[in-house]
Amino acid sequence: MYLLHPIIVHFAIVLLAVAVVCDFLYLLTQKKNYWQIAGILLVIGTLSAIGAVLTGSHAYEVVDIPRSARQLVRQHRNTGTSAMWLFILTSALRFGFIQFDLFQKKIKWLYYLVALISLLFLFRTGLLGGEMAYIHGVGVEKPLPQQPQKPVFE
Repeated sequence: MYLLHPIIVHFAIVLLAVAVVCDFLYLLTQKKNYWQIAGILLVIGTLSAIGAVLTGSHAYEVVDIPRSARQLVRQHRNTGTSAMWLFILTSALRFGFIQFDLFQKKIKWLYYLVALISLLFLFRTGLLGGEMAYIHGVGVEKPLPQQPQKPVFE
């Protein structure tokens, strides 16, 4: 199951980032399409974030983590879990605000603030994940060293 983490996490990142961008585009343009797209992507992206945290938690248990990267991995796990909960909150706020018609009032800025903070946590989590994989090699299988080949002369 941990092998699904890199796949699921990329879906979560793009879906949630585009959802927040569409929400802000709706705020600026009042085009209903942005509003509808944002809602759909927010739900799918939040579900993807939950999947990313679940698969990431499994990876944390089974992947060999170099000593030098352990603090980084814990930080990635904590910010990822925080981002997931923030997007669950963002989704709940969005649908609660729709239910009680609060997007027509000044309190709508609370939603946009929470969405922006959620997005910052998401990006921070992604940066930490990239550092883990590309700098420390966490979760990346290292190829076996190959024996140098003798040149073949014809």
